Amino acid sequence: MTGEGDRRSTSATKFGTGPLARVTNTVYWYLVTGALMIVAALPGALPIQFLESSPGNAPVLALCLAPLAPAFAAGLFALRDRERAEALTPARSFFRGYRLNWTDALRMAVPGLVFVAVGGMGAGVVGDGGALAGDGVSILAAVPEVYLGLLILLGAALALWTMNAMVISALFSFRIQDVARLATYYLFARWRVTLGGLSLVLLGAAILLLAGDLVFGMVAVLWTGAVLRNHRALARDVEARFTAPADD
Repeated sequence: MTGEGDRRSTSATKFGTGPLARVTNTVYWYLVTGALMIVAALPGALPIQFLESSPGNAPVLALCLAPLAPAFAAGLFALRDRERAEALTPARSFFRGYRLNWTDALRMAVPGLVFVAVGGMGAGVVGDGGALAGDGVSILAAVPEVYLGLLILLGAALALWTMNAMVISALFSFRIQDVARLATYYLFARWRVTLGGLSLVLLGAAILLLAGDLVFGMVAVLWTGAVLRNHRALARDVEARFTAPADD
């Protein structure tokens, strides 16, 4: 297993050393990375705009969401590479991250995509059943609320697990089964990271619900940067405990 040092240069040479240059470089890196994330997500994001809001379309929605996983992973890689890149090359870092991580990102996203497909259809079916129960048996009327509550809890836990898995798979070279185990382990071992991740999940959901997916796409790179910052402690621990030292 190899660590971050095996995937990217360890040189710290940058353009400019003054405060203004650092700010300009950071803004440029984020703008380019954000634009590339949007382009990479377009194959899935565009069809969503024309997708009718219906439980029956949940599997189609899951397929449309699939391209967002490699885009997110490449964004994580590029933003992490900003601190180690030899020059202002965000596009090169993004494309390298996409090439290295797209398959792992899709695999890590599979549980969440299955949840969207199955959970979306199930919520619609149970909702209809509860409505039809109506004036009959009162216990049936409580089923939809309980079911939806369980779906929300399961979805939040799965989102946190996926966030851990995406960060680990984007920054390190592990086997898929090792990424899955580490993502589960760190849900409890780094509870502060988990709480921070939960706040980011809620923030992302609030933006989507209140402002829409187009606005979220515009700020996706900032959200990705917040995820990376929140998971720094996790990444440091993974590198210290589970990676071999880089060769000189």
